[in-house]
Amino acid sequence: MTPPRKLAGAAILALMLVGGLFMWAGNPYLWIRLTASKADSQNLTMGQAAFILVAIAITGFVMVKVLAVLNGLYAKAMGGSDDVTVRMPWNQSMRDGRTTGRTTSALDVVMVVSVSVALVAAAIWFFFFATYV
Repeated sequence: MTPPRKLAGAAILALMLVGGLFMWAGNPYLWIRLTASKADSQNLTMGQAAFILVAIAITGFVMVKVLAVLNGLYAKAMGGSDDVTVRMPWNQSMRDGRTTGRTTSALDVVMVVSVSVALVAAAIWFFFFATYV
């Protein structure tokens, strides 16, 4: 594999990771912040809550489609396959000689990493910074 293909694949993976992080952390923050800035009072109305939920769902759906397109671009950049060689610890054999026969796509790995990072960031914010707001 040529270095430009590896560089393009790495750039697409980084973009997928940013998109995944936005989907889990940035998307809710964006709509809550936007709704709060347009509110007349500090009390949340039922209409505002419904708007936030619908907007998060629609933006999440769009992000899923964007990530699927990026996964396709990654497959083209890497020579037609989006399979990555990642053996999860729970898929390893006790004898370590057998293969599981399961393939893992780049999008699977990106989504697991982005959800993990978003959960850790939310926990850090909750336990260390939320008390000062």
